Amino acid sequence: MKILNIVFGILGGLGVFLYGLFILSFGFKKIYSKQIKKILENLTKKPVAGAFTGFLVTSIVQSSSLVMVTLIGLLNAGFLGLKEAISVMLGAEIGTTITAQIVAFKIGVWWAPITFLGAILYLFGKEKTKYIGQVIFGFGLVFLGMILMSQGAKPLKESQFWLDTLAKFGKNPILGVVAASIFTAIIQSSSATMGLIIALGSENLINLPSAISLMLGANIGTCITGAIASIRSSLNSKRLAFSQLTLNILGTLLFLGFFNQYVIFVSKTSSFLPRQIANSHTIFNIICTILGLFLLKYLIKLVKTLLPGKEIEIERGAKFIDEKILHVPSIAIYQAEKEILRMGEIAKEILTKSKEAILKEKLDLVEEIKLKENMIDELHHIIDNYLTKISALDLSEKEAEKVTLFLHTVSDIERVGDHCDNFAEFTEMKIKNKIEFSKIAQKEIEEMFEKCISAFSLAIETIKKDDKNLAKKVLEIEEEINNLERKFQKTHYQRLKEGICKPEAGPLYLEILANLERVGDHSENIASGIIMGV
Repeated sequence: MKILNIVFGILGGLGVFLYGLFILSFGFKKIYSKQIKKILENLTKKPVAGAFTGFLVTSIVQSSSLVMVTLIGLLNAGFLGLKEAISVMLGAEIGTTITAQIVAFKIGVWWAPITFLGAILYLFGKEKTKYIGQVIFGFGLVFLGMILMSQGAKPLKESQFWLDTLAKFGKNPILGVVAASIFTAIIQSSSATMGLIIALGSENLINLPSAISLMLGANIGTCITGAIASIRSSLNSKRLAFSQLTLNILGTLLFLGFFNQYVIFVSKTSSFLPRQIANSHTIFNIICTILGLFLLKYLIKLVKTLLPGKEIEIERGAKFIDEKILHVPSIAIYQAEKEILRMGEIAKEILTKSKEAILKEKLDLVEEIKLKENMIDELHHIIDNYLTKISALDLSEKEAEKVTLFLHTVSDIERVGDHCDNFAEFTEMKIKNKIEFSKIAQKEIEEMFEKCISAFSLAIETIKKDDKNLAKKVLEIEEEINNLERKFQKTHYQRLKEGICKPEAGPLYLEILANLERVGDHSENIASGIIMGV
């Protein structure tokens, strides 16, 4: 019964600590999320600046996991390169040590007024004040969690088994590293593990050598969050997660080589054990970050060797349009047309790759399609805003008609991109569920794709040449696409009756046909605009 009380006491305190971290991180995220994303997106190419940004952002939000997940999202979207992301990650390693430094202060007794103040601001504040209250309330819970963990661990002073186990961690640090790595990987928070270690230190239930071995393990275990977030993400996202794990493992091995000397050094930084533990965490991460920045090109080379492959290059933003030329409408419209043609070529590229992805089950193409579909969405937003600004200018009747035509055109191209995104999802579904099409169904899908690619390619060509004869050919192909869809639906149902096609493949097959037919519709819309002049 006594053992259960100890376990429940420690786990209860850890639960409160974790929830407090979540609350304050969530509050900071609500206050600063837009700024954080914008800051990370506009990083300079200088690694030191990236590391400082990572430190600053993580110090504010008190969550290196949140920063890692954000970085992976930006890598997936093509907003960041691997070098910039790793630089930020290195800084985040230092920023995450701030939590341990805060909880090492003897201010835990103030948890009640801190929590009360946070609750008042959250319940009765307005907008930003509510989230500030949430942050303060979170800090109060963190301190309460520390107290509960300390109180829950007190009876362990009488446990010879516990004392012997911790002694082993001090004499054989590898045991402590392994234990803390597993524990931190389970709870996915190095801050919580460090909070528990400091709580044990405040009750003198752990000595400095044992605490440092556990601290080293916590830094390895925390990499699990990035690893999980990088699953089914871009190649660079996987490389980022792997670089974090590599850095912390190499750093741990380095410190284990000078373990006794490091213990002596840290012991001189303070006479208060909890502060020594917090300092050991901070110093370790500062040294690892400095080494990481110094050896950055070698770290990147290493992860690229261990995770080979070509990362997809994405050119973000517009290349041709510029608001400085809005005062000359004719030039602005011409530049907008060039950007629309670029957008159309990207859509044509991923439409072609969608055929290969589905028919040959290529998951590597799925990633590229999704990335470039995001790029099309971004261009749609940029071009649409630009054309809207042009439409407000003093235009001739012909110029006004062209702007109206282009507004409809970018919308249709964007919708083709959406269908390509659907094809990417269909590919994933086909592979995951091991769905197989009959040879006849494969040929029908291929034929539909070829017709749609031909229609859309010609539609883009009609924009470039403003050719009504080409536009009429698009309409002819679109009619063929409609006829093929009806024909293939009938032959599909006939094959199902004859047992040639598997029933589980039916819904996916019909969805692919329907999406291809809609691609034909959007190609027709573009061509019709050229014919009608609107």
